[in-house]
Amino acid sequence: MQESKLKIAIISAGMIANMAHIPAYKSLPQYVELVALCDLDPIAAENTARRHDIPRWYTDADEMLQKEKPDLVSVCTPNMAHKPMSMLALSYGCHVACEKPVALTYSDAKEMYDYATKQNRTLFACQTLRYNEEYQFAREMHKNGILGDVYYGEFSLIRRRGVPKWGSFHKRDANGGGAFCDLGVHMVDAAIWCTGGTRFEAVTGMTSDYLSRHESDILMSLAESGAPAGVHNARPYSPKEFEVEEFAAGTIRLQGGMLLNFKTSWAVNMPNEYHMRLIGTKAGVALPQMELYSTMGRYQADIKPRVFPEGQHTGKDFMGHYYLLENAVEHILHGTELMVKPEETLNVMAIIDAFYRSAEERREVRADEIHP
Repeated sequence: MQESKLKIAIISAGMIANMAHIPAYKSLPQYVELVALCDLDPIAAENTARRHDIPRWYTDADEMLQKEKPDLVSVCTPNMAHKPMSMLALSYGCHVACEKPVALTYSDAKEMYDYATKQNRTLFACQTLRYNEEYQFAREMHKNGILGDVYYGEFSLIRRRGVPKWGSFHKRDANGGGAFCDLGVHMVDAAIWCTGGTRFEAVTGMTSDYLSRHESDILMSLAESGAPAGVHNARPYSPKEFEVEEFAAGTIRLQGGMLLNFKTSWAVNMPNEYHMRLIGTKAGVALPQMELYSTMGRYQADIKPRVFPEGQHTGKDFMGHYYLLENAVEHILHGTELMVKPEETLNVMAIIDAFYRSAEERREVRADEIHP
């Protein structure tokens, strides 16, 4: 058990660092001290440090880790740097909170977790959607047997025109994928967590990328693009650079027979949409409205429980990061049980791996092809 404050360092000074990680750490002044951050862009690094009163900034992560010797490092880089930056921080004996997805292949994610175990450190995956009240509610309904055996689920997270234009999300060498590994990863994690954490058996998926490559003057909203609190240090954006999927859809078959259908997008000719439905033998639940569909005696019954959100961070932008990083800090200091467990994240990373392989090869991909 560690009694002194944890020293925190941040790798990458983009939107998610400025609007989620740093504010979440600053809400825990009794436990942590933000000592430094780094970004390849010196202007972004210096501006972020000044904005949040962080004493030192760097443009080289290796130098920062050598000099600062932090206890916990947040990796907020584009996806393709998650693994090398996490491995670097672990090599210096740091715990790591890595943005989602921690990797785009199961083998990379497994290597990261194995290395964390070897270093006797913890890798925390920022799967934060499960902290939302609606998913806490659905998980409780499942655990208490209200839903019965869940055999089908579906989710939609549709942005009609919500490409995140402020960073490198749209570039394959930086992000690896598009809407599915940005948005779908959260929804897949939440759906599986709500229904008991079952491993997957097979995935079938498809992607498209037409609109984002051909539209240059369509008005978009930062909030609808995933930046409700705004953006600092935005880089220039051009649709000519767009290299990943704007739309993803597919089916996940889970062990035990449950089927999960989904669609998610940054750009598609449909209205904005956000919902999840889980259907069981006793009841179904619709999210985010938290309505139950069942029977009472010989009557059909629509049930709307009164839910009173009482969390201290309810209503904040990126609320889940506050709870997740608080859990990370308490785990390091006091051994508190992890909210997001390695085996759960590895299951989701395997699904991401299978989805992109399926979309590329236009076939079903089975779990034993991903992790024999």
